[in-house]
Amino acid sequence: MLDNKHLRSFLRVLDMGSFSKAARSLRIAQPALSQHVRKLEETLGTRLLDRSAHGVRATASGRDFAPRAREIVGLVEAAGHRYRGASDMLRGEVRLGLPGSVCPALAPPLIEAAARRMPHVRLLISEMMSGDLAARLAEGRTDLAILFDVEETEDYGSTHLLTERLHLIGAPGSPHMASETVDAVHLASLDLIGTRLPHGLRLLLERWSTETGIPLRFRFEVDAPTVLVRLAASGFGHAIVSKAAIAHELPAGHLCAAEIASPPIDRKVCLASSKRVPPDASRDAIHRLMREVTSEILAQDAWPGGTGLATFSASSSE
Repeated sequence: MLDNKHLRSFLRVLDMGSFSKAARSLRIAQPALSQHVRKLEETLGTRLLDRSAHGVRATASGRDFAPRAREIVGLVEAAGHRYRGASDMLRGEVRLGLPGSVCPALAPPLIEAAARRMPHVRLLISEMMSGDLAARLAEGRTDLAILFDVEETEDYGSTHLLTERLHLIGAPGSPHMASETVDAVHLASLDLIGTRLPHGLRLLLERWSTETGIPLRFRFEVDAPTVLVRLAASGFGHAIVSKAAIAHELPAGHLCAAEIASPPIDRKVCLASSKRVPPDASRDAIHRLMREVTSEILAQDAWPGGTGLATFSASSSE
């Protein structure tokens, strides 16, 4: 017989990529956690996880079994809530993935609102690249995630939340930072620092360049957004990012930003919901709350560079 406790242990190790982190998260001893996974593997007659110096990864059997395990755990939890007389109370965990550029604007007000309105729902937020988030949605390892310029697929649904206008960033002494806007034609003369292909933001910029006929010269490529921002602030070059991603840097005066115009570079911020997990009332409630919180942030002009209308849009997965 499958033990729900063993299933939860397996899924937590898979999600966190580490037995030690999973044990701390579940508040159990690591040997006990390892035993849970071992017993589950014995019950199924197959190895689910492989350990290595780089962490823990699912085997082919583990990847195949994970969506079924999540469905079983979800159904057991839903049944427990219903027959304990708690069907009207939202409970459980909701796993939300946010790109680093979105976290500063969205995460704090969302966490506060969720804690106030849904005290029995545990909101687990992970920050990572949106390309990785799309893969986790497809595998059922994340319930909800913010992605950019995506439409509904067989793996997840998509709701357009807002549109971000991208900005050119550089050191305060840069002549291109002298005003609040910069004409896009000037980008062709700059040495740009950007992420490598196939990073979603880079794909978006390459598509924009092709569509507008304005060449972009990426002299330096860095797959670490924080390093990219630091290099731009030091005067080593310029970068193109969302203003929300660097809003906390601007007040100190070490970095400047100018909105790109004529034409602008915009991207759609989308809320994606995994289709690989069973229906869940708490997840649906967080989905509604995210739309509401985003609307409130926009109404308060608290999402730098964010608007409710889309202009240019290119399919990407940062």
